[in-house]
Amino acid sequence: MRTPSKKVILDSLEFAARWGFLTQELFFEFFCGMSRAQKYRYWTRLVEDGHFVQSKHNAYTLILSHKSRKAFGEKARPSRSHFYIEHDAIVARIYLSLAKTNLLVDSWLEDELMRSPIEAYSILGSQQIQRIPDLVFDLKVSDAKTVRCSLEIEKVTKSKSRYAKIALAYLDMAKISISLFGCSGRSTERAIRYAFSSREFVERKRIPGTFCYEGFNSELISPIRFANNEMTFQNFLSVVTGAAKGDRNEKSVSEYEPQKLEAA
Repeated sequence: MRTPSKKVILDSLEFAARWGFLTQELFFEFFCGMSRAQKYRYWTRLVEDGHFVQSKHNAYTLILSHKSRKAFGEKARPSRSHFYIEHDAIVARIYLSLAKTNLLVDSWLEDELMRSPIEAYSILGSQQIQRIPDLVFDLKVSDAKTVRCSLEIEKVTKSKSRYAKIALAYLDMAKISISLFGCSGRSTERAIRYAFSSREFVERKRIPGTFCYEGFNSELISPIRFANNEMTFQNFLSVVTGAAKGDRNEKSVSEYEPQKLEAA
């Protein structure tokens, strides 16, 4: 059994080996549940003990040291470029928050699927790979059943034509049941919702959930919107996992009435 100190270090190493980085914000919130003084002490220790080195581009970002990379071998992802870490840290924060619920069964990062095209076809259920989400994850609904979801973070609002192509790519992802888009603001949310608003998306239950990632709370009490329905992430998880446990006449999330969502 890992002691608290070993768990902090090993969990941090395992995260960085998979994601290619570790930020101080993520470390403090998810890996070191101690006093503020202890958080800083452990953060410093990660480097002093030779597990990590500080990023040349950001003092609050660490990457695996040569020693740690050698220990993980081929399992270690290349250090993430500093251009993408801010974006990836948002994805990671949502992933780690969901992981705390114990409903997360399996997950695949964009980089992992890009490095394994055959697996990408299988995971997404696509005829052709036109787009790979930032994160794909399975939520547990019973001992034998899961619901496959995708997550994308939109930091910059794209053109209508670009979002139209993204929406069409999701129509081809037969194994993705629920798509989530974390947005920088309401204008981005509106652009995404418009791209997925045609009859075909409604009939095939492909209306995505949109939310503002800056307001996302790791306790999952922040709002997420499906069509005209708004709920908390907690209620979203309850509806998705609860509906799939019941009879197989389950509705898409967007079809649930607000009052039913609140009671979930």
